[in-house]
Amino acid sequence: MKKAMYQQLRLYVIGLLSASIVLFTGCNTTPKKQDVGIPGPGEDIAPREDVVKDLSGYEVPTSYDITKYIYQAGAPYILSLSNGPEKAGEYITQRDKVLNLGVYAADLCYATTYMMKQGTMNYLEASKILIEDLGISTTFNITYAERIEQNIDDRDSLIAVVTESFDDTWNYLVENQQDVLARLVVCGSWIEGVYITTHVALKAIDNTAFLEALARQKKSLNELVNLLEPVKDVKEVSDLYKGLFDIQEFYEGVGDIMTDEQLKILEEMISTLRNSIV
Repeated sequence: MKKAMYQQLRLYVIGLLSASIVLFTGCNTTPKKQDVGIPGPGEDIAPREDVVKDLSGYEVPTSYDITKYIYQAGAPYILSLSNGPEKAGEYITQRDKVLNLGVYAADLCYATTYMMKQGTMNYLEASKILIEDLGISTTFNITYAERIEQNIDDRDSLIAVVTESFDDTWNYLVENQQDVLARLVVCGSWIEGVYITTHVALKAIDNTAFLEALARQKKSLNELVNLLEPVKDVKEVSDLYKGLFDIQEFYEGVGDIMTDEQLKILEEMISTLRNSIV
């Protein structure tokens, strides 16, 4: 059971990063060692085996889950909801870069799900900028880039190619003990996914399906807060943890389906948190 749960979070965390990295594997094949502004090896970070153990047991849905749901519900793609890819080079602190790598991962999934080819390329490029700045790139086989280009018109194949790069990214995170980095990326992606969904729900003529989907985010939010709990006192995490904890308390009053009034409240809370990131 524990191994299965470990595998699920493993795929989630590395999926967020690898989706951003995979197209640019031929650009920089030498991983850089760089301070990412969070505790690094020798700075109150648990040994590798403890980090892996700490990250096991969390079941958080991928960005593809929520963006694919929006697509299947028949909602139109709204470009303005995503974070502008041109802003990638504007983020200064390492915390902002890490969080927005997660944000762009969700935006990338959103564009890919709707087969927005130019959007997909733009968000891959934005992610590449942040990845290089953070020094978390890893060595992939050049065929990944070629296969991305070959499958740019095939949604399922594109996602499958991305999936194959998961192990490489996971190995990098584990070997470099970047557990705080992994947690922040997950947070950025979750926040962006819920932000997009709340705004789609507000614009939909019949938003019943979206209200149900948002209500179901209670479980993933609980897992996310638990994921941050061990590092909540790290300065780069504390404000984010507080914002997510407040949303978690709000969710205590949400049943099987969210009300329109609750939707408005959630939209305000998630927008405030998201704006503090982007």
